[in-house]
Amino acid sequence: MTNDEIVDSLNDLVKINNDRINGFEKAAVDIEDAELASLFKNLTSQSRKFRSELADNVVRMGGEVPGIDETSTGSKIHRAWIDIKSAFTGKDRHTVLESCVFGENAAVEEYEEVLEDEDIPAYIRQTLSTQLDELRQTRDQIATLRNVTE
Repeated sequence: MTNDEIVDSLNDLVKINNDRINGFEKAAVDIEDAELASLFKNLTSQSRKFRSELADNVVRMGGEVPGIDETSTGSKIHRAWIDIKSAFTGKDRHTVLESCVFGENAAVEEYEEVLEDEDIPAYIRQTLSTQLDELRQTRDQIATLRNVTE
């Protein structure tokens, strides 16, 4: 894998975190459930941290970082956020959480795919592995909340 390919993979993850930032920000404002609004604000912060760490690695490798408005328009996670935004129309807690779990699963899959490449430098692999662990914990937390509402 070349540096350009690594930068492209990292930028795909930056875009996924842009999706998460945009989605969770909207979710925090639109949801009438105070517990979920607080969770979504925390997840917005988590996504910003992830994006910053990824951007640092992109720059370190000589790449250019996508802007915050650049999202993964063709990805599963983008479609998940469209579903989440639609769910707010009815403000149904279970539906919102189900869509969030779907989106987090898509993010986890994207991270796992990037980590499959053995050419990823160790310092980047460590960052991605740490972020992936946090994403899995987030997904599990949201799934638990979803299951409680069933």
